[in-house]
Amino acid sequence: MRKHILFALACFYAMTLSAVERVSLEQLQADWNRYKGQFVQITSPLVVCGSFYDSLILAPERFYCPEERAVGLAEGDSTVYRQIEEANRAASIVVHCRNNYYNVRTGDRVRSVSARVTSERHLVSGQGVKTRHTSQPRLPHKTKEEMRVVGANIENYFADLGGYATKRTTPEQQALKTRKLVKAIRGMHADLIACCEMQVGHKAPEMLLATLNKGRKHYAYVSMPMPDIDRIGGCFLYRTDRVRPIETPLSAYADTTSHYYARMFAQGFEQLDKKGRSTGKKFIVSLNHFKSKRPGRGNYDTNLKRLDNADSLLAMLPKAVELFGDSDLLLLGDYNCYTRESPIQAIVHAGYDDQLMRFCPNDYSYVFKGEMGFLDRCFTNPSMGTQIIRVVPWHVNADWYYQHGAYKMKDKSLHRYADHEPIIVDIKLK
Repeated sequence: MRKHILFALACFYAMTLSAVERVSLEQLQADWNRYKGQFVQITSPLVVCGSFYDSLILAPERFYCPEERAVGLAEGDSTVYRQIEEANRAASIVVHCRNNYYNVRTGDRVRSVSARVTSERHLVSGQGVKTRHTSQPRLPHKTKEEMRVVGANIENYFADLGGYATKRTTPEQQALKTRKLVKAIRGMHADLIACCEMQVGHKAPEMLLATLNKGRKHYAYVSMPMPDIDRIGGCFLYRTDRVRPIETPLSAYADTTSHYYARMFAQGFEQLDKKGRSTGKKFIVSLNHFKSKRPGRGNYDTNLKRLDNADSLLAMLPKAVELFGDSDLLLLGDYNCYTRESPIQAIVHAGYDDQLMRFCPNDYSYVFKGEMGFLDRCFTNPSMGTQIIRVVPWHVNADWYYQHGAYKMKDKSLHRYADHEPIIVDIKLK
């Protein structure tokens, strides 16, 4: 009986394959109604733009979020914005399939896709989508004279589980995230890391350092000047043989009524020589986390709050210069704004240079629903800008399936320790 069932299934599968029609993406997009309900094999070259639950977003090439290239809707009706939005939608298709998403990466080339057309832009594939990894740029090498500072959103790193941000997190998932994060930090070869989304207080950084400091290099931390609470904050991790913090940290807060309230956090550092003595070279790092957007609401939803964040930041920086006794400013963090949005432009117009636009304007640090762009930023004032050697995102997170860390407990890679790419900043202090 079982042999008969298997034979029948094989026959049905063979008949299905024989009924597959080979079409280009252009043919499919030109007349969805004609192909609705049919099995098609798409012959056009495609690339994976994103993965979400049981679906892959495919298009001829990767595309940017509209706000990365055009003025957003919060500033009024933008014709260019709507043109980009419509072009992104028209170019992409969504294939619902049961791929091994842990092995699919945004940017992968599609080898073949056969699926049934269910509606406009939506297809269903029982076979999955065959992909091929594309090469990723390696982390740039830095010399001994250079200092590496990293801005990194580490995505809800909490020591206390069961709160608002961690109600679905298990101890096993927490341990996996710690292992991945430690591996990533060691791989960055960073002297100083500005971490967004670490639990406020001392519990979370001490939990991380308990594993991180098992290696040869010793790290310490400067946490936000607040007690241990179940909220996200900021934290500086630094190598004790390379830099030393100056005085006490300076913070400015905004929207403290919300669980995910935004904040700015500045700290001065001085460089150390091989014997642990100060070289006399100083700089100030500001770690900033602006108010997040609500999914699907676009940049107009909380734009005024992010503008308030930018105003608070710009008001804090002169105080930081006075407190730490140095004028070199480096601004890092997750600003929750793409390049053309008004909070980013407010910072630029205030005289701070966007180093990402200087070094890698066509790159990205975040991928959401197939669209990429920079939510993570790197700004400097003119005196600090002359000391920047390179700025580049390290592609270890955003291109990987967003559940990568949460459900694959045996994963030993550093990929997807968070949802944002770390921004690597190499500096040669003068």
